[in-house]
Amino acid sequence: MAYRSTEKTRAHMASQRDKLLIAALEIVSNDGFSALTIVAVAAKSGLAVGSVYQHFKSKDQLLLQVYCDLAAKDLTLNTDQILISPVATEQLDSALEQFFAKALMADKLAYALFVEPISPLIIQERQRYKAEFSTIFTDIIKRGISQKVFLDQDPQIAANAIIGILIESLLIPMQWQSHAMPTFERIKLIQQCQLFCIRAVSYAGDQ
Repeated sequence: MAYRSTEKTRAHMASQRDKLLIAALEIVSNDGFSALTIVAVAAKSGLAVGSVYQHFKSKDQLLLQVYCDLAAKDLTLNTDQILISPVATEQLDSALEQFFAKALMADKLAYALFVEPISPLIIQERQRYKAEFSTIFTDIIKRGISQKVFLDQDPQIAANAIIGILIESLLIPMQWQSHAMPTFERIKLIQQCQLFCIRAVSYAGDQ
């Protein structure tokens, strides 16, 4: 009987944790990390504030869990898809398209994951994901240089510059103008950013 009670308790706790995380993920997806509070998660999940603290000792612990869950799903690129073509220009185009599609479908979430001011604990995790993005773009640019389709350059600097363009020229404007920017304008912005990134690494000017 004690065994059954223990199993029931574990199942109940697991169910509670799932409810809390689902509520937290929804809050961040809609309103960003600034809206994620213990009280808000409790209210959204229909559980008591004390239940939140049973599973997460602090707000930072909750933030970290939510960030990791969202980032694992939304801050990863499908490298198998990128590498379908052996040509570096097509690989870069594919990688950019994947990122832009995420930004277009969930601009608030993309902004929250990449840019939104957040606790130092999460910033460390964010840097890890940015480094993964940088590695993917660096490898593509190296490949393009060896294939002589990209200008000879420092691949890592170019990769980091591309990430900066994605953030400064796409995510931030889309966040601040989200209500005023219609879908066709978003698509136009995305196309311009994509074209610029490809030209930046492949065009050699008068050389």
